[in-house]
Amino acid sequence: MLFILTGDIRTGKTTWLEARMRELEAAGDPVYGVLAPGVWRNGDKVGIENVLLPSHERVLLATPAEDGCSTGLGWDFDADALARVNAHLAELAAASGNMRGGLLVIDEIGPLELRCSGGLTAAFELLDAGPTPAWPHALVVVRSALAEDARTRFAQSWRSGELLFPDESGARRLHEALP
Repeated sequence: MLFILTGDIRTGKTTWLEARMRELEAAGDPVYGVLAPGVWRNGDKVGIENVLLPSHERVLLATPAEDGCSTGLGWDFDADALARVNAHLAELAAASGNMRGGLLVIDEIGPLELRCSGGLTAAFELLDAGPTPAWPHALVVVRSALAEDARTRFAQSWRSGELLFPDESGARRLHEALP
């Protein structure tokens, strides 16, 4: 099953996902992929990290854009960090036959990936493969405006995409579906 965790900016999608990951990991269930928490200083978002799962290695992926932002998204993405994250995702794909079944997490698929063919491009290889013994379920984080684009993009590989929201009903639904 593909879950699409959706909500608007600053609605707690990543915070909600971090709590679900802690619950899964505490129960001994593996979580693979990438998590994208913000870096905050004095109430201001000053960066975006990527946490590589399951190792929890942290990579500073993006900082607020200066004038002339190349992506037009308000963030300057570090090319080396992006290459590291994509390499991690490619390593997961290559090693999936040797992994114990768990949840694949991709936080976040955004306009850079869905509309500009950039960003976490290796995530598409993982998701396009559909469910595998290593991850019979996947959870993709997408802003509300892109939720239907994501559902359509991955419908063939996953047969469907169920929208989740970062609330208690979403948490219950995720736990019901996972073994």
